[in-house]
Amino acid sequence: MMGGHHAISGAAAWLALTGSASIGDWTLGAGALDLTGPEVLAGTVVAAGAALLPDIDHPTATIARSAGAVSKLATSAVSSATGHRGATHTLLAVVAFTLLGAVATGLDWSWHAPVLGQVQVGAVIVVTVLCAFAVRAMQLAHGSLMPWLVGIACGLLTAVAAPETSAWLPVAIGLGALLHLFGDLATTDGIPFPTWPLVLKPSQRVESAMWHADGDIAVPFLGNAGSIREWVLCGALTLYVAVAITTTILP
Repeated sequence: MMGGHHAISGAAAWLALTGSASIGDWTLGAGALDLTGPEVLAGTVVAAGAALLPDIDHPTATIARSAGAVSKLATSAVSSATGHRGATHTLLAVVAFTLLGAVATGLDWSWHAPVLGQVQVGAVIVVTVLCAFAVRAMQLAHGSLMPWLVGIACGLLTAVAAPETSAWLPVAIGLGALLHLFGDLATTDGIPFPTWPLVLKPSQRVESAMWHADGDIAVPFLGNAGSIREWVLCGALTLYVAVAITTTILP
């Protein structure tokens, strides 16, 4: 699945889980975590950015272009170690990303910022980075500087409007990363076997498009990455996200 489509799927999943907006008799979200509107909106951005994290193993992915030479070097190093759709595309990686988010929000590292007051620096950095990834992937901001300016603004707004990040930020990260796996699972290339690093490989008799010779699995109803079916699905998800966000801001 393409980078922007990963991002929109992460945002849609978060809104479906935590949003509580409605249109008439239609409920647009499960309201599962009992969050405020600002927390739902901030989590939407975080989940969209986190949905790009597994592609840190791809030196030409959107995430590799988000921080100039630094991100390119980092993704190239990870790619050399794991290959694309390797270790970072596993359930263990989702757990690791989630734990890192929990650690960042749990650090007692605060700063008394002018006007804003006490700010949890770890959470602001996480939101800033993931927001920059998200807006670049969805082509809401272009160039090398603008995504980071938007990210910083989003991070600071989160510090003011949704400061209790420990209640939602790790969940948003984990959900976004998990949606990345589902997105790639739905394409022909698939993802590593769910029990990775313990991988089961099929015999030649049962090898198929759903269970590859190397042990990767796929449920390729979207076909190849970037297919028309993928664009149609993500067009519908984009519409859902736009409506859900609008009704959250203007209930």
